[in-house]
Amino acid sequence: MAHHRLGAVQAPTIRVDKASPLVLIGLFILAVGTTGHHVSPHFTDAADSVLRVAEPALQELVENAAMQTVAQAAANVQELASSVVTAEPEHVTRIVELGAGRTFARMLIDAAISGEDAFAVSSALGKVFDHRKLKAGQEVALSITRQGNSETLTALTFEPEATKEISIQRQKDGSYLATLHAMPIERKRLAAQGEIRGSLYGAGEKAGVPRAIMAAMLRAYAHEIDFQRDIRAGDRFEVLYDQPSARNGTPVGQGVIIYAALILRGKVIPLYRVTFGDGSVDYFDEKGRSIKRSLLRTPVEGARVSSSFGVRRHPILGYSKMHQGTDFAAPMGTPIFAAGSGTVEAAKFNGSYGRYVKIRHNSRTATAYAHMSRFASDIKPGARVNQGDVIGYVGTSGRSTGPHLHYEVLIDGRQANPMTISMPVGRVLDGATFKQFKQGQEKIKKEFAALLQKNDDTAKEKLAAPTLEEPPASIKVVSR
Repeated sequence: MAHHRLGAVQAPTIRVDKASPLVLIGLFILAVGTTGHHVSPHFTDAADSVLRVAEPALQELVENAAMQTVAQAAANVQELASSVVTAEPEHVTRIVELGAGRTFARMLIDAAISGEDAFAVSSALGKVFDHRKLKAGQEVALSITRQGNSETLTALTFEPEATKEISIQRQKDGSYLATLHAMPIERKRLAAQGEIRGSLYGAGEKAGVPRAIMAAMLRAYAHEIDFQRDIRAGDRFEVLYDQPSARNGTPVGQGVIIYAALILRGKVIPLYRVTFGDGSVDYFDEKGRSIKRSLLRTPVEGARVSSSFGVRRHPILGYSKMHQGTDFAAPMGTPIFAAGSGTVEAAKFNGSYGRYVKIRHNSRTATAYAHMSRFASDIKPGARVNQGDVIGYVGTSGRSTGPHLHYEVLIDGRQANPMTISMPVGRVLDGATFKQFKQGQEKIKKEFAALLQKNDDTAKEKLAAPTLEEPPASIKVVSR
């Protein structure tokens, strides 16, 4: 188009027509250089070279042609050059982090997103997720299209929870649409072992075992192990467990112990999970005997025995008196479990006992729990409880010098020592069932050993892997 228009210029002499091709090139290169400089500095260099060659002809054109005609030609060439030198769109990712006290929209504005788009995105998010649930430190990946000096937010994604992912896409009309996706959950078999130096909880944490798994292990062994007296520094533990996990490896929900063992002064005390045809589950020792007893010896997890059953000097009254239970010192608010299944007979404030719960297990046996800070929500006279249910929380109500649980076992109405009383054994496997159980033990031991070896190999690979310095794939902006 530019060629035809320049060819139609009426000039005083024929010199303009002869110079037109060169003028066209000069003006075109000038326009390209001016327009393209923002894309690449090399365009300007090329334009300068051509203009030096074309300078005489351009000078003569200016002297002999009508100025308005030249201006029109230059405008046409500029339009053509702009259509040739168009900046290619660039797609970039920017990682932003939600700062403390910042709103979602403010975070986007801090990352150079326009206020209009920031509030539109925030409004779209509010339709699928409550902004108030977002925590400081939440990372969000922004997809941005950059063209010249202009940037447009085209999409963003983030995971507000381990099982949720949110994506927000820019629509053709410029609006934004948010979608909430459920993240897939997979079950993993994991194995760990460790040495106990302080507490079983601490050893589990050092080995990377979720606290819920260690709590389940404590409850499983609470029927026969006194964690205050029986465990010493240097003892060990092993555990094989099934854990639901999110895509990023975060544990989700309650895991299940498949196999566990305590190695106390060289003696191995294992337990194995067995699921029966009716769906019931129990844990058994290596001889096929249920580890469950009629009552728990320790009905509060992670506690230490602060006062044993028997005659003692009363810490408040100051004289010797029969202590008719066992005291377990534990932090205020620690959960207290029902030592056995039964019916709640009492849940009240009971003088020197403070907040007190009594559970009837059968016609002869009952248990009592004193000095609670509060009762569990469903605990009241007549309520049915199962062994291991939370019935209340450690406190210091009544006649007490500090937070602890006073625990009593009553046989025919008389207190008995909870730590020495004979606890009847539960179910025992025999016959074909026991044979299958023994075969299962061998499979579990092999699986446990294989997973431990895999852990060791992975750890060695990480140590041997070289550290590569690579440029970051994205920019991270922290909203403050």
